Amino acid sequence: MKLRILLAAVIATAAATLQAATVNVSGSIVTNTTWSADNEYVLSGYVFVTSGATLTIEPGTVIKGEVSTGAGAATLIITKNSKIMAEGTAEKPIIFTSSLDNLDGSLGSDRKGLWGGLIVLGNAAINSRSDGEAAGTPAQDQIEGMSVSSDQIPLITFGGTDDTDNSGVISYVSIRHGGAVIGTGNEINGLTLGGVGSGTTISYVEVYANQDDGFEFFGGAVNAHHLVAAFCGDDSFDFDQGFRGSLHHLFTIQIQDQEPGDKAIEWDGATSPLTAVPISSVIVSNLTAIGVGTSGDGSGSNATINPRDNATVNLHNSVFVNYARGIEIESDIGTVAPVISSNVWWSHDSVANTTTAWGTSQGSSSDQDATAYFTNSGLNNAIADPTVKGIAYTAGSAELDPRPSGATSPIWTTAVTNDLTGIPATNYVGAFGDNLWISGWTTLSIAGYLPIDLGNGGGDPSESIAEDSMVSIVRGSTSKPVNLSSRSDVTTSSPITAGFVIGGTQAQTVLIRAIGPSLANFGVAGPLSNVQVQLFRAGATEPLVTSRVVTTQSVALAAELGAFALDTGSEDATLVSVLTPGVYTAIVSGVDGVTGNALVEVYELD
Repeated sequence: MKLRILLAAVIATAAATLQAATVNVSGSIVTNTTWSADNEYVLSGYVFVTSGATLTIEPGTVIKGEVSTGAGAATLIITKNSKIMAEGTAEKPIIFTSSLDNLDGSLGSDRKGLWGGLIVLGNAAINSRSDGEAAGTPAQDQIEGMSVSSDQIPLITFGGTDDTDNSGVISYVSIRHGGAVIGTGNEINGLTLGGVGSGTTISYVEVYANQDDGFEFFGGAVNAHHLVAAFCGDDSFDFDQGFRGSLHHLFTIQIQDQEPGDKAIEWDGATSPLTAVPISSVIVSNLTAIGVGTSGDGSGSNATINPRDNATVNLHNSVFVNYARGIEIESDIGTVAPVISSNVWWSHDSVANTTTAWGTSQGSSSDQDATAYFTNSGLNNAIADPTVKGIAYTAGSAELDPRPSGATSPIWTTAVTNDLTGIPATNYVGAFGDNLWISGWTTLSIAGYLPIDLGNGGGDPSESIAEDSMVSIVRGSTSKPVNLSSRSDVTTSSPITAGFVIGGTQAQTVLIRAIGPSLANFGVAGPLSNVQVQLFRAGATEPLVTSRVVTTQSVALAAELGAFALDTGSEDATLVSVLTPGVYTAIVSGVDGVTGNALVEVYELD
């Protein structure tokens, strides 16, 4: 790879010193506290937010857990009556991960259980204890996966009578490489929610490479949407102890490795007695689930859903692909039959794509026959290839795209069940229509699983990048753009215009960086405070793409090229594009008319 832009050594040296300060965190947080993106926070042991305190985490903040297992593994616990306000953005997600993670996606999906996870406990009702003992009045329990002294038991206790309880906000948050083993069969989930109430906001959350379940809901009444469980070592989503909520736009991809995925959803109701109230009642809509996809007869493949323990089940508008085991409804499901409609089911093993195969459990011989869900045409459950754009289990493949490949995909043509409580109406089944909402902020995007996605997930390519985009980089091209590095003042009438040529006959990958705010670090006076870069092909009046963000892929590529790093959370702008031969122009301007000094750089990637 050749670097076409040579930056002054003094700038590169100064940039190397611009690193976030490390803040070590242990014990309890008992007063209102804010964590900012200027620092990197390292958790040691159990960290409790308690005494009614609120922990506010600013967009772009990184929290790392020390590599740890057993009692006291690095874990953040939000106790009853306390709150977490973790409000990231698509451009600046909040990241919880292992201390081994360099944040570029290179820590593999097989690196599970390196630290604990995130646990939130609330005062909403639960119906039983996990150990089957009497739960008391009101019912309470201690969260699984923890080992504490007797005086700390109140810190891990959840459950109560307030179903509208508010534990805060968790939005645009990525939780990676957790699930530390406390003991045999006792691990921490990626995001654990115990007795969390409906006043809590949970949206756009990713759990990546967790040793145990991705998300587990123990009782409570919280609703959630846009959740991602990728390559977790047990179930992707797990409901238990009387959970009542509405969940929509969920995505999971599971993998067959040393910690293979199990059920897409383990759907439990209660422990003892099974008739305990409140009875679990969950609505799931617009889930896309990709199973582990083994070959041959499907041995070792995982199951789609496993309703049991007197749970009330509502599953609609979802897509299951690469599974070889069907609906496993256990005999203790109770008197209310699961309601399952408007779903698409497809196996990688052709022998499994029959009504009998999908409706017959391969679990216990006492499991209920589920063939009626496929023979009753009024339920609109289709056994059909959803024809998604791509399935991939390998980082850097740039081929994972679970959106429908065309207008005839069953994702578009399957009759939709709408009018569901707490669920917005859609005209498609599964988690994705045209919008690849997992782009940019997730580890799946950073690690290169996803394809190029310019223009807000497949929309108008002239629209601004609101989320990061991942480009399938072309290597080894002999095409070379003109050397380019230009710094000047930007005014409302005079942007920076940088032209370059892609010659030859091969496509060429270019990295374009428009730098304003970060110039202040090098003593540049009056830097442009908020930057926009637009890429045009010669003769075009509409841009190929517009970016107002620093994309995560560009950060990794800049490091590879030896370019100075841009500040985390800055309002500089970058984009990566694969361009066919021709003449191009990059135009750098200020967002909303701001003016100031800016630098534009063009790099080739060979």
